[in-house]
Amino acid sequence: MNDIPVPSYRVRPSGDGGPPWRMIAVGGGLAMALLVGAGVVWGVSRMGGSRSVPLIEPDPRPFKVRPDDPGGLRVPNQDELIFERNRGPAQSGGGQLAPEPEAPRLDALRAQVAQPAPRPAEPAPQAAVPGSQALAPQAAAPQATAPAAPEAPARPAPAPNGRIRVQLGALTSEEAAQGEWDRLARRHAELLGAFRPQVVRFEREGQATLFRLRTGGFADVAAAQAFCEQARARGMPCVVIR
Repeated sequence: MNDIPVPSYRVRPSGDGGPPWRMIAVGGGLAMALLVGAGVVWGVSRMGGSRSVPLIEPDPRPFKVRPDDPGGLRVPNQDELIFERNRGPAQSGGGQLAPEPEAPRLDALRAQVAQPAPRPAEPAPQAAVPGSQALAPQAAAPQATAPAAPEAPARPAPAPNGRIRVQLGALTSEEAAQGEWDRLARRHAELLGAFRPQVVRFEREGQATLFRLRTGGFADVAAAQAFCEQARARGMPCVVIR
C-alpha cells in the first residue's frame, strides 16, 4: 500500500478558461483607493478655500407698476396742477413788489396838537313864557298794566221753585248712592255745597234695581246745562233731566 497523503483539493489546471479572480480583486482595490483619494482631495480643497457668506438682496423689480390706462371716471383737466391753471398775464411774468407801507406825517401831527381846541359855544338862555310849563327831560314811562285775572264762574245755587234736575249717577243700592254723593260733595264743595241729594229708585222688569243719584232746583234748562258743563270739567258725569 502507498502511505503518501493525498490532499483533499485538486489542482486545477491553468488552461480551464475560468475568470482571473486575482486580477479582478487587484483592480477593485485600486479603484477603491482612487475614490477615497479623490474624496480626501475634494474635502481638503473645500476646507482650505475661501468661503463667502451668501448675501440676500431684495427683488430689484418695482413692487407696484402704474398701468398705462388707469381707467375709472374721466374728469376734465384731471391731470393739471392747481397752481398752473388760469394764470393771468400779471402772474405769468416775474414777481412784483408790493407798495411801501404808508409812513405817518409827524410834522402834521405836531401842528395839530399844538393848536388849541375850540371851546363849544354856550347855549343862549331862553326866556320864560308866562303860563307855560317846563318840559321834562324824559317822558314818564307808562306803567305796565297787569293782565286782568279771568273771572271765576258764579257759584251755582238752586232757584226758588226750580223744577229742572240733573243726574250724577246710577248705583245698585241706596247706601252706595248716598256714599257717592258724600264723596262728590267733599271733593267739589264749591259746586255742590248749595244742593241736596235726591235718590230715586228705578225698577224695570227683568233687570236689576238701580238707585239714581240726582240733584236739582234749577230755574231753567240753560242753568242746568251750565251746571253740567262745570261738573264735566271736573270729571263728574252729569245729565240734564227735563
